[in-house]
Amino acid sequence: LPPRPFSIPTRAAAPRLCTDGGDVKGEEDWRDVRARLVAMEQLEQADPDAPPGLSSPVVSGAPVYETPLIERGSVILGGTQQEFGFALRQQYFHKSVMLLLQHDDAFTRGIILNRPSAMELDGWRVWFGGDVAEGGLFHGNGRAGGTREIVCLHSLTSDAATRLSMPVIRGVQYTTLEGAQALVASGEAERSSFWLFVGYAGWAPKQLQGEVERDSWCAGSPNPSPSPSSSRAK
Repeated sequence: LPPRPFSIPTRAAAPRLCTDGGDVKGEEDWRDVRARLVAMEQLEQADPDAPPGLSSPVVSGAPVYETPLIERGSVILGGTQQEFGFALRQQYFHKSVMLLLQHDDAFTRGIILNRPSAMELDGWRVWFGGDVAEGGLFHGNGRAGGTREIVCLHSLTSDAATRLSMPVIRGVQYTTLEGAQALVASGEAERSSFWLFVGYAGWAPKQLQGEVERDSWCAGSPNPSPSPSSSRAK
């Protein structure tokens, strides 16, 4: 798909927060309920001889559990099946781990989490987030140019960080490079508080769902309460 420029407002968009945080809180509560329902279903289908408490990825505290539901905050894993996988084309998607930042009727946007690079922008280390809007930084034959979009993931909780950010899942938000720089300059954060990605992957309406159904991707949802040993803080 061609690049679709987007911008994060310096203040949260209207759906971001209400005065009491009800929109975001309600969504988090629903994710918790859904995770418990998935855990119950997995336990019912589990081997009766399995050790108690370990038969469900949700119960055992795995950071992600498999689900066909695609939504903002979903984690999708690049498939390895040769017929529909990415081993021979778009190799950066092969065995990739993708976090979806946007999923609605108009567009789906995600960033690759496991493609580090040695590149830096203004002293900030950046990772390859996808093939759209990477500005020629990774595919420009040494000549950067074109549209470039930078996503800065973080887990900051201050009011200033919230105003400059958009939510992804509980405990994870993102802002622009300008937003990250402003928070560092004001003393609200350090550079190490952010994980920077250049570029993203994009899908047209229903496109990603079709790819998941033909096993190009495996979709999952973050566990609201993973065990501390099952995930690593960035």
